[in-house]
Amino acid sequence: MTTSGQGPSDFRYTAFDFDPTKYDAMMSSFDAVKDRVKDIPDLLNVRVVRTLENRMMVMSGYRSRDALDAATEAHGSIFADFAQYIVGEPLVRAGERVARVVGEVSNNDIKYMRFVSVVIDPTKYDAIMSYLNSGHLEKFKDVAGLSRLFITRTMEDRMLAASGYIDKASAEAATEIVQTALAGMAEHMSEPTLIRQGELVWLYQYNL
Repeated sequence: MTTSGQGPSDFRYTAFDFDPTKYDAMMSSFDAVKDRVKDIPDLLNVRVVRTLENRMMVMSGYRSRDALDAATEAHGSIFADFAQYIVGEPLVRAGERVARVVGEVSNNDIKYMRFVSVVIDPTKYDAIMSYLNSGHLEKFKDVAGLSRLFITRTMEDRMLAASGYIDKASAEAATEIVQTALAGMAEHMSEPTLIRQGELVWLYQYNL
């Protein structure tokens, strides 16, 4: 089900590998840039998730596409300060939220996140959204511990689903629903699905 309402309309996702021996120093650097993050207009939240021992996913939500675009320079400047921790080049994707599910848990209580990235046949996008909105997204509302599920179209041929839960057990409880939804989309996907998940390790929330 696609829902409108308050909250971010556009998201930027930044995945990067880092030196695990510098993890504590890197996390201190996140705290050090918090004031700079607060100064970015219409940036509603930033969530940093450790998806592997040496990999992070940074999810930033903006009030509009214009706000996201206007923050690109600030985003680049902040990540330049993290170059001492990063291995290789960060992978950045951004796009419009095309679907949202709101669960029973407050978004301030998200502690665990799952990211599902798919490459699609862009000519089948409408069919994919019709399939998801035919009841498959609605099933996530029955998952105890779900806070939010956002689906973003990050490129013409790419979609990314980000779901936030109160804990890992709640995320695992949703696995069957995720796999069922992906199975129904399989004929429209051109590459294997990439799934990453992990604990939330840093948060900026505009209303906290």
